[in-house]
Amino acid sequence: MQGLWTRGVFQKVLRAFLTPQNRDFSTRFHCKIKRKGGEFDKCKVRLVVQGQHMKRKGADGVGHYDVAFSPAARGFCIILSLATQLDMFTDHVDISQAFVQGELLPGDGHNGNVYISSPPGYDENSRYIYRLLKPLHGMPSAARACRTTMSTFLERECCKTVGFETSMWRVFIDGHQILLGAYIDDFVIACANRPVLDAFRKRLLEAFEGTCEGPLEHYLGCEIARNQIADTTTL
Repeated sequence: MQGLWTRGVFQKVLRAFLTPQNRDFSTRFHCKIKRKGGEFDKCKVRLVVQGQHMKRKGADGVGHYDVAFSPAARGFCIILSLATQLDMFTDHVDISQAFVQGELLPGDGHNGNVYISSPPGYDENSRYIYRLLKPLHGMPSAARACRTTMSTFLERECCKTVGFETSMWRVFIDGHQILLGAYIDDFVIACANRPVLDAFRKRLLEAFEGTCEGPLEHYLGCEIARNQIADTTTL
């Protein structure tokens, strides 16, 4: 909760601010054990909006969001194949609490306002509720909002999507090609020049809080073994 307050995810407002077209949605904490390579890695907890009660806006404009679709990185195997052929380094970057580092979409809520009730265990004065200033897990449009924010950063870096694979980007920096794939908060970055890759990764982590997980070894439930001497990559 402290992390969410620090990131400016919500603010307390009087319940009287609610309009007849809006409502407050309940929340819960979602606990998860995260594994890496089948072994225990860490425990995670997220505050999640009960988004199953949100409805897509119709022609009359009544509802809680416009569009929720967000593409996923189906092309990371292509990146690994190219990285193997072109002798590229491959790094794994994990963005922390990625959804709350995004920006709400214009169609979220009524006139841009989304309200939630007090989280479980944080009983507040019933006169107050929380107004969301950032997307939160459970909102149907949260993944799209996260991707839209990150795509804006990549466009500033002159990255362009590759063909029909809209979650795979590439950019040439100082004559060196960088390939990048994203699955929400998990990035794989490939480049044959280590200093160029490190500089790009640094800019990414300056724009979004996260961690470098080092060379790519686990991604989307896959174990990845790279042998640069033999020019092979095994999933």
